[in-house]
Amino acid sequence: MDAHQVGRLTARWIEKLPGEDSTVVSGLGVWPLLAILAEVANEPARTELAEAAGGPYDGLLQTPELRMALGLWTRAGLPLQPDLDHLIPPEVRRTLTDQAALDDWVAEQTGGLLQRMPIELTSDLLLLLASALALEMAWVRPFLGRSHPVGGTQRRWLSRSDPDLDTIGRFDTAAGPLTIVTVRGTGEFDVRLSVGQPDRPRAAVLTAALQVTGEGVGAAELLRGAESPAVQIIETTTPEPTVQLSLPYFEITATHNLLEQAETFGLATATDGRRGHFPGLSPVPLSVSDAKQAVMAEFSARGFKAAAVTAVAMALSRKALVGRALFVQLDRPFGFIAVHRPTGIPVVAGWVAADAYREAVRPTRRG
Repeated sequence: MDAHQVGRLTARWIEKLPGEDSTVVSGLGVWPLLAILAEVANEPARTELAEAAGGPYDGLLQTPELRMALGLWTRAGLPLQPDLDHLIPPEVRRTLTDQAALDDWVAEQTGGLLQRMPIELTSDLLLLLASALALEMAWVRPFLGRSHPVGGTQRRWLSRSDPDLDTIGRFDTAAGPLTIVTVRGTGEFDVRLSVGQPDRPRAAVLTAALQVTGEGVGAAELLRGAESPAVQIIETTTPEPTVQLSLPYFEITATHNLLEQAETFGLATATDGRRGHFPGLSPVPLSVSDAKQAVMAEFSARGFKAAAVTAVAMALSRKALVGRALFVQLDRPFGFIAVHRPTGIPVVAGWVAADAYREAVRPTRRG
C-alpha cells in the first residue's frame, strides 16, 4: 500500500459521489478489502479488483495514532481454503452468530467512535469480510473555541494564530487555484484543509487536493499580495507574520453503499450471482451481496478523530449450482505416484509430509 494507490482510489470514489453536502469517505478503509479479494478471486473479477486496488495486499498501516484491524466471519460449516493465513490470519476469523457480536467488534476496534457494523446480518449471508480503522491525533498548536451565530443558530467556531508560515500555500490545479493549510499533529499525522474558488464543486476541489505535489506559492509571495482562495492580508499586533486560521468545529458521519459505485471498486463482476468468484477463499461458490462503509470525522479545538468500518458480505451464488462436485482437499500428508499410462509402470512414487506441504504445496483452486 502506498499514498498513490489509496489517493487514487479515494479520488475516483469522490468523483462518483452525488451532491454537494458534507460527507466523509475512507479510501484507506476500502483498500485492504479490495486488495485481499483480488488475490482470492478468479477472472475477470480478479483483474477488476486488482485495478481498483492498484497494488497487492501488503498488510495494514499501524501507528500509535492509527489503529487498523481486519475481521472475517463465516457461517459454521463453510469451508475456507487452508492457504489464507498470509492474507487473513486465523486469529481474526470468527463464526457468524448475531448482529450484536458484529457491532461489539466495531465498537471495540474504533474505540467507540462507531457503534454498528454497516451491513445487517441476514440468513443468506455466508461470509463477511471487514476492516476497521480509528485515528486520534492532537494538534501541535490547539485552537481557541467560541460560539458564532450562523443562520440563526450558534455554531462552535475555532481560531488560532500559527507562526509556521510553511503551513500555507497556493497550488494551481485542474480545478483552479487551491489554498491548502496544513494543521500539524503532534505525531505522524497532519490534516490538510483545502479551499478553492467559490464556484468549484466538492469533487473537483478534493480530487485536485489529493493529487497536489510540490511546494506551490508560499507564504512570502502571499504576503506580498499574490492572490489565493479565502486568503486575505490583515493587520495584527504581532510584529512577526503569522497564519491566522478560522473555521467551524465539525463532526460528520456518513454511510456509503459501495455497490452504488461498483465499477469504481472493481466489484461489478464480483456481484454477478451466476457463478462463484472467490475460489481462493472457499470452494463454495460465493458472490458479493453487499458492501458498505460507515465513517465519521471530528475536527475539534484540540485534535482530530476519524473512524471507518468497511464490510463486504458474500452469499451463495445459487445460479452457479447447476451440478455437484466432489471436493478433495489435500490438507494432510499424502502420497504421489507418477505412472506410465500405457503400461501402468510407476516411474516415481513419494510422500508429501506435513512440513513439506505447508512450505510448498497449495491446494488446487477451482475456476
